[in-house]
Amino acid sequence: MKYYWFLLIAFLIIAISVKLVSEPGMPLNILLFKVINYHQVSSLNPIMVFLTKYGREYVWIPLTAALLIFRKTRRIAITLAASFILAIIVGEIAKYAVAQGRPFLYVHPDYLLVPPPTDYSFPSGHALIVSDGALVLMKMAPRWLWIIMLIEAVLVSYSRVYVGVHWPYDVIGGWLLGGWTAFFTLDVERRGTLAFVEKLLKA
Repeated sequence: MKYYWFLLIAFLIIAISVKLVSEPGMPLNILLFKVINYHQVSSLNPIMVFLTKYGREYVWIPLTAALLIFRKTRRIAITLAASFILAIIVGEIAKYAVAQGRPFLYVHPDYLLVPPPTDYSFPSGHALIVSDGALVLMKMAPRWLWIIMLIEAVLVSYSRVYVGVHWPYDVIGGWLLGGWTAFFTLDVERRGTLAFVEKLLKA
């Protein structure tokens, strides 16, 4: 069995546990949420709101587009795009399958820094996408780029709990699923399955 399937198994174990006992019933979930969300630093609030609002689409879509322009990085862009598509599909399926409410429905909402989302909570779509992208870059991009984007991914993921819209387990689940989609797509790319896309773009 490929190593990345263990990430999917770990994600499924957490997802089933969350489904069975609910987010508030998960070990340390409420405690960790309060430690992060209830102890906001006012000077950091605008940064965290910025990261949570703009750290996904407004960073990763332009980055992927920029990588697509240049021949040397086109392969990275194609792999990123394929991995993002897979992540969006499996992430949405997981959200509706697990169907969990956001933290502000259960705990004090005074520390909610952004408008409350109306969709389900588990897994965090932000954590899923940014971790997916960062891990793809870790295997394909220059060190300076993937280190910057890995830091960005960690900060965006942390911001989702900080601003009050996700449980810690949502972020953990997002990273596990993001790890699986990233490494699965990288394996597919290594087998040459995505090569036809690059040929189409060269035509």
